[in-house]
Amino acid sequence: MLRTEYVEGVVIVQLPDGISHTNRRAFEKDMEPIMDENSEILFDMTRVTRLDSVGLGAILGCLKHLRANGGDLKLYGTSRQIRTLLELVRMHHVLDIFNTRREALESYYIGHSMEGMGAILQHDHGSGCSRVW
Repeated sequence: MLRTEYVEGVVIVQLPDGISHTNRRAFEKDMEPIMDENSEILFDMTRVTRLDSVGLGAILGCLKHLRANGGDLKLYGTSRQIRTLLELVRMHHVLDIFNTRREALESYYIGHSMEGMGAILQHDHGSGCSRVW
């Protein structure tokens, strides 16, 4: 079972240490009700140390499901090794990958007032840079 946390309309899902052919079906089964009930999902990748082509396909399957229903999927907290893999297969062109939880959460609120900051966040997806006004 996947651990989830809800933060202002965004569901944060803590992924296991790996997604591969050995646990893909369980992952998809656990994600199905989460995706059916929520449209904005953020994958916490901080524990992921193993990711193969089956795991990449499972993540893309989640992205496809969410976008087909007007939602979105973003990632944060990848290790250098996992980030390199995601970039090699060009997934950073398909979905947003952030270094920190805060950056990822803020990206969902572009153009909205940030709680406690009274600011507007502008994010440039091309460069990955954010600016607070």
